[in-house]
Amino acid sequence: MYKFSFKIKHKHCYETALSSAFPKHHITVVDIQSRNKKEKQYFYYITGDQQQFGAIMAYLKASKGYRLVKEVERTSDTLLLLVVLHQQGYVQNSIQRHHGFFLEPHTVYGGFEYWHVGLVDHAAIAPLRKELSKAGDVTVLFIGKVEFAHQLLSKQQKRAFLYAFEQGYYELPRKTTIAKIAKALRLNHSTVGEHLLKAENKVIASVARRL
Repeated sequence: MYKFSFKIKHKHCYETALSSAFPKHHITVVDIQSRNKKEKQYFYYITGDQQQFGAIMAYLKASKGYRLVKEVERTSDTLLLLVVLHQQGYVQNSIQRHHGFFLEPHTVYGGFEYWHVGLVDHAAIAPLRKELSKAGDVTVLFIGKVEFAHQLLSKQQKRAFLYAFEQGYYELPRKTTIAKIAKALRLNHSTVGEHLLKAENKVIASVARRL
């Protein structure tokens, strides 16, 4: 399996235009439904200066490309929207034509769309890049072979972490201790402590990358 990561300044794209107008806001885009080749329904998870949220809403509602803009939730630093976008071309369509699949939701920041794509065949990357270059300015961030079946935690880390979670170790206040976990799993205290520390660091890092 291969991973192809890139950013693109997409020509004639309303998402890119939105990000160019509000370059300091980070947008995570969740594709929840594809109605047809020209229309997409998304959740926009927008983070940044809340003082600009009203301006973002006004911008989207005035845009000819957005057929629907509905506010779902707003906090001190987050704006969650349901939108329906209508335009001539989408990066998703190019990726799917070359049998690619999405490793995570794409993001938009500073006038660029960021994509992380998986492909079974390395030979598909070159024609995909060529097609994408017709849609906008493409910068390759990563191309390489990866192991998608790789687990986040080792077998031992997962066993210790899940048991600790189930026993309330991560609740406040804690409902168990490392000593009790070690006894139940028939491991020594230091081994369990090491497994939990490594698992916690991996889980936190994985979650943080998606915020």
